[in-house]
Amino acid sequence: MYEKGIGRPERDPFDALVDVLAAASRYDLLLGIVPVAFAVALVVATVASVSLVEAMLVAAIVGVLVIVDGCYRNPPIDQGST
Repeated sequence: MYEKGIGRPERDPFDALVDVLAAASRYDLLLGIVPVAFAVALVVATVASVSLVEAMLVAAIVGVLVIVDGCYRNPPIDQGST
């Protein structure tokens, strides 16, 4: 059963998705890359003639590089400290 909220305007789900993606920071996107790399590795290992261990190793290396970039090469800085 669908109930309409009182006083809440109808909002397109696509607009909500665009707002969320526009508000995402660089670090949110970096953290999103890690599970995507593992999902892509799983698909590649299933479709291509690549072993699962090799595909997961590549995904793990990508994940480590992303975390190193986000934490050490370009760390978040406090806006009040500059």
